[in-house]
Amino acid sequence: MGSDNATKKMSRRELLLAARTPSIDVGSYETPADEVPIPPANAQVLPTACEYCIVGCGYKAYVWPYNQVGGGKASENALHADFPVSVASGKWVSPNMHNVVRRNGELHHVVIVPDGETAVNRKGNHSVRGGTLGLKPYNPRRPTADRLQVPLVRVRGMLQPVSWDDVTTILADVSKHVIQKHGEAAWGIKYYSYQFWENTYAVTKFAYGAIGTPAGAEHDKPTAVNDAVGLDDSGVDGFSSSYSDWRDADVVYISGVDPYENQTILFTEWMAPGGARVIFVNPRKSPTAAYAERTGGIHLQVWPGTDSVLNNAVARYIVEQGWEDSDFIARKMATRAEIESEKGQWRRLRFGMTFQEYKSFLLADDAYTLAKAAEITRIPAEKIKLAAEMLAKPRGRLRPKASFMLEKGNYWSFNFPNSASLTALGLVCGAAGPVRSSHGPAAINAG
Repeated sequence: MGSDNATKKMSRRELLLAARTPSIDVGSYETPADEVPIPPANAQVLPTACEYCIVGCGYKAYVWPYNQVGGGKASENALHADFPVSVASGKWVSPNMHNVVRRNGELHHVVIVPDGETAVNRKGNHSVRGGTLGLKPYNPRRPTADRLQVPLVRVRGMLQPVSWDDVTTILADVSKHVIQKHGEAAWGIKYYSYQFWENTYAVTKFAYGAIGTPAGAEHDKPTAVNDAVGLDDSGVDGFSSSYSDWRDADVVYISGVDPYENQTILFTEWMAPGGARVIFVNPRKSPTAAYAERTGGIHLQVWPGTDSVLNNAVARYIVEQGWEDSDFIARKMATRAEIESEKGQWRRLRFGMTFQEYKSFLLADDAYTLAKAAEITRIPAEKIKLAAEMLAKPRGRLRPKASFMLEKGNYWSFNFPNSASLTALGLVCGAAGPVRSSHGPAAINAG
């Protein structure tokens, strides 16, 4: 195709991008939507991991020069596979797993596929998001054309491109002025936190070390602390559960997260095959809710903002029936003297309770009765009761192996009451892992 015809097919925005980056041949970045080149045997193989959720599935990135292609025999390609291969095998490559990028100024193919050799996403399975990791490297013919390539400074209400030298000088001068006039607490910064060490280590040192501000926010946190403060204050090591915890559980209580949609591999490769009954707490009836109801679990369609009432109502019914894990509570729960020894831990001093104090707190508030909680949460009382039975009612001499998962839908609003009430519910059920402090409660399986 001649250059004139190619120019006519380019949008105004693409022309601007090409003019801004004249070293890039936009047309040569075209990638077909119906075929993908096979990595040749000499392709560079780089192990990596998906960054979209907490599961951390393993992936492999294959990188090779643009003018090379592998063959269909195992000896002729870097995947060591005889083609054709099956989907979700860790060897099959979709168009969304392939991209064309510049590396050291030269065009290269990139293919990013799930690593079927890892223990997490066994057999090469992947989530919808993980299956599109190949689209993330910069390509001006793909959605990544929107990616910023130069620093921008807002001048008279409009973002203007500036050089790195200029933006560094501006940042230094503005920072000096703010700190000298208003103090370091008035200096704030917001930055993205995934790929934390690779992308944000220097920014973190700058904000918390050099400036010493309390107003640094990496993605979703106001400071460098645990996301869910209720877990942290209870001595729980948040997000510490292993994959086998979910596989081996009898019942899982899931709050503020949809694992089929958002932690797909954890759900499809570990949780579901383990056969655990699912208590799914979510305002939306999604495929996970349908799965829970079809496999002996329940969907608690909680009214937004009432999670802590639900958690406490379930806990109250458990202690009313005497189903709490007494042995665990006696061994692990803090005493009043231990709580009061937490110097500098103001939330623990203000809200910390022994088990007996916690039990009295639950029984003293009518909001946590089945009838009132049903009115507040809009969940039928029988469902709240059933959730308590599934979590804690002994089967003969054995207690159910209960595991608890919370995520951002639980703690991005009403963080402390939601995360603290769910943690307390988990501890009442004896859901425990490594103890993070010498005398604090043990960890629950938060994921």
